[in-house]
Amino acid sequence: MKYAVIVGTRPEIIKMAIIIKELKKLSSSNLFIHSGQHYDYHMDGVMLKTFQLPDPDFNFKVGSGSHSFITSEIMKKTENLILKEGITAVIVHGDTNTTLGACLAAAKLNIPIIHVESGLRSYDKSMPEEINRIIVDHLSTILFAPTKEAQNNLKKEGLVDGVYVVGQTLVDSIQEVSDKINTNTILTKYGVKSKQYFVVTCHRQENTNSQTKLSSIINSLKELSEKSQHKVLFSLHPRTKEKLKEFSLYSLILNSKIIILDPPVNFIESIHLQKEAKVVLTDSGGLQEEACILKTPCLTLRDSTERPETIKCGANRLINVEKDNIIKALEDDSLTHNNWLNPYHTEKPSKKIIDILIDFFS
Repeated sequence: MKYAVIVGTRPEIIKMAIIIKELKKLSSSNLFIHSGQHYDYHMDGVMLKTFQLPDPDFNFKVGSGSHSFITSEIMKKTENLILKEGITAVIVHGDTNTTLGACLAAAKLNIPIIHVESGLRSYDKSMPEEINRIIVDHLSTILFAPTKEAQNNLKKEGLVDGVYVVGQTLVDSIQEVSDKINTNTILTKYGVKSKQYFVVTCHRQENTNSQTKLSSIINSLKELSEKSQHKVLFSLHPRTKEKLKEFSLYSLILNSKIIILDPPVNFIESIHLQKEAKVVLTDSGGLQEEACILKTPCLTLRDSTERPETIKCGANRLINVEKDNIIKALEDDSLTHNNWLNPYHTEKPSKKIIDILIDFFS
């Protein structure tokens, strides 16, 4: 077998890092391919250094564009590379346009597709990611579900063959970096004390493309920074920064007491900051999982989530982006509780995936 792991964004690299390294150990002919969907060094390139990954064997450098443009470019370039390099199986992750484009190319050429983190469902098709993950699951040969709940979602859609519950590879990634730096060093760097600050991220298009929603989030953060005894650390995504400027909101955060992390913190610092935060506020799917694993309460700035396990175990709440909801949720004393059972705790999920692949294709 000649595997090609195709990723394109920061979260994909984080969650696939150990698998990429293990496949390279198995055979140098296995390929690590980057679509270039994320191309900002602080969002993406630094991840290679963080996990000591080799440079990608190929980089499509698709850059920015509409969903259709990015997906079609990745589809074309993946097809050409499969034919040129004799790739016999494609491994994709999650729900990005890179995932969809690479999957469609492999499906058209009738080669096996392996989908890591399959079975996630928000049941909200206004989210582009929901469309991507549904299509990819239904075209995949092997589906690695992180939880039983994800497996049940697949079963409801008639997908039972080739489905394996392996846990969340993010657990491996957190373990990989958790000892690489001292937590106190990070807290001192940003001038905060344990459990006396909030960590905030916001990047999803349903929030950043809406002036009303983005304004509500920013005004909430501004009020929190001025009235709360806790500091507000806002890790600023490049796309969010562009939208803040477009909507004339950027000066609002510059002239506030919000601590702006620009460029956004790297994965190692993010893990340590989340671990010691009082609360994480985010619209990121990955951070919902990270906060849950790290035992830090999470408030999700969305109306739906494809990670309902985090809600059910008590680690996470959906509060949308209304300012009153955000302020009220942060005043709830029950947010200090962190005695939930982590639904993602599975020993060495990346190794399980490799072992299953070896057995399946032997």
